[in-house]
Amino acid sequence: GAISLIFDYAKSVGKPAVVSISMGTVCSMHDGSNSIAYAADLLTNKGTEPGRAVLVSSGNSAANWQSIVRGGTTKTVLGSYSFPTEQDRAMPVAYTGFYYFYASDYKDFDIQLKVVDITTGEMSDVGSHVQDPMTGTVVSDFKLNQYNIKNMKDEPVVLYTLDCLSAPVKMDETRYRLAIIATAASGQTLKMMCDGDSYGEPCFNAPVDGGYDFAANGWTKGNGDFAFDAEVCSEAVISVGSYITRTEWTNYKDEKKNYPPSRLTGKTQQVGEISDFSSYGTDDNGLACPTILAPGQGIISAASNYDIMAFADGQPNTTNQEADATIQHKVVKHGRDNWYILEQGTSMACPHAAGIVALWMQAKPTLTVNDIKSVLKETCVNDDWTTNIASIPSGNKTQAGYGKIDALAGLKKILDPDGIEVTRADGRREATPATMYSVDTPVYNMMGQQVDKSHKGLVIYKGRKYVNK
Repeated sequence: GAISLIFDYAKSVGKPAVVSISMGTVCSMHDGSNSIAYAADLLTNKGTEPGRAVLVSSGNSAANWQSIVRGGTTKTVLGSYSFPTEQDRAMPVAYTGFYYFYASDYKDFDIQLKVVDITTGEMSDVGSHVQDPMTGTVVSDFKLNQYNIKNMKDEPVVLYTLDCLSAPVKMDETRYRLAIIATAASGQTLKMMCDGDSYGEPCFNAPVDGGYDFAANGWTKGNGDFAFDAEVCSEAVISVGSYITRTEWTNYKDEKKNYPPSRLTGKTQQVGEISDFSSYGTDDNGLACPTILAPGQGIISAASNYDIMAFADGQPNTTNQEADATIQHKVVKHGRDNWYILEQGTSMACPHAAGIVALWMQAKPTLTVNDIKSVLKETCVNDDWTTNIASIPSGNKTQAGYGKIDALAGLKKILDPDGIEVTRADGRREATPATMYSVDTPVYNMMGQQVDKSHKGLVIYKGRKYVNK
């Protein structure tokens, strides 16, 4: 596929290659069989191939209650689609998501689809309660689907899915919700996932607003412990989570804006904190995700004029208040307005990390994924936000990975023993190469191109590497 083409081209021109991927799904086997995880493993020879690296965003599901991992019997209410107005919320709810279930030993288990009354907790069979949202007719064949497949080790796997994505349904009364009752066999841990990033109700829920106290009666609400993308489930992948670099901004109308409180903690979000949406977890083989954190929340990025949610005819779509609040300044070029916008997501963090890894590979083209992971483990920045459980939104240290990627510390580590020098005298930094030597000696960048002596960053001067600040 595309990863192979990139690596093949890099090889043909004699250069290393770094691939950054920001796409994925929670609803999949987390055993390394995902196509991207498998391709990364194969094309980097399990992370040992020099000059090849694949970085993948971990996902944005940690704050959306999209997973449950537990043994025994689990009762959970399935969260419905979010209706936009108070009037619509008085109507029966609709389901437009995809649900995915399997056990830790990949064997069968008991799972039932029910309807529950959120005012009384009373359960009943699906029966006539589920309707086609367009026609209002009963969906008579609505049920869980069972699949028998093979995993990476060619072992049989039993999967169950509930597909409301390709065929949405609605309930016949406002008081009804779909519910799952699942019972693990002895020694099993059940793994439940949902794709509902933007659900109005939690994907797996124990609601309190219907009148019946589900939590007090043994019903389970989901969390983010297994809601990470299956694409990262390979030792050959460097998975990337997100931390916050900006919490306040001014939009194109000169209006002051800020992020709302964290969905996980209810507290004001702060610069340096791990993003509450940043996905994390441990896959079927014991691999923890993410590997590292990078800037991914509060990022000013180029916007697409073709984003119909944010723009209409190349101008801000003022009817979409969320998008309108994040649109930044414009640049007029090629006869049209081009906009910047505030973005967030591990899809913003992953390119940051990939750019740093590309810089490292410029300095040492023979780096492998395993080499890079070793450097990351030794040089990532760890502070209160990544080490203090009370400061991690999920309360789970796994969400922090090795910590926050540090471009310069990693570069110094990679170039040792060649070294990067910043000249100091009496504990204070003196001149940089651009000013400390004669002006007639050339300075080069890491591509071997001669540059002006005011060039900032990593340079080569008289055959040695320096950081020119």
